[in-house]
Amino acid sequence: MEFNRFDSAGFMINWCARVFERRMAAALRPLGLKPAYLPPLFTLSAMGEATQSELAKASAIQQPTMALTLRRMERDGLITRVQAKADERRAIVRLTPTAEEVLPQVEAIARSINEAAFEGLPDDAPARLIELLRQTVRNLEK
Repeated sequence: MEFNRFDSAGFMINWCARVFERRMAAALRPLGLKPAYLPPLFTLSAMGEATQSELAKASAIQQPTMALTLRRMERDGLITRVQAKADERRAIVRLTPTAEEVLPQVEAIARSINEAAFEGLPDDAPARLIELLRQTVRNLEK
């Protein structure tokens, strides 16, 4: 039997992720943001503040990638770093007022793209897909 990449869950998930990212990149461009900023942006919005290590873990992003992303976000005025009082070797990362101001627009963009992705599907499709993907990740991380 011949392998059909369009019947491969891995191929389709990867393809879908790339399409989501392209749509998100185009929508964020007028705000001067990049899709790579979203995991730390949303994580910091939820947590208030975190170390780089905590952000990397919470976002499931490798440390070197998180370091580069945070450097770019700092350059773009979206985050600040302050020394931790308990351990001055550690920096605490926080969103700037600029990031907090743009966050509602970013959330609206993400919501709109997700709604477009599920147009015409059953109402419970997003929740079902998210749960299936969570279980898939758990299975693959074993």
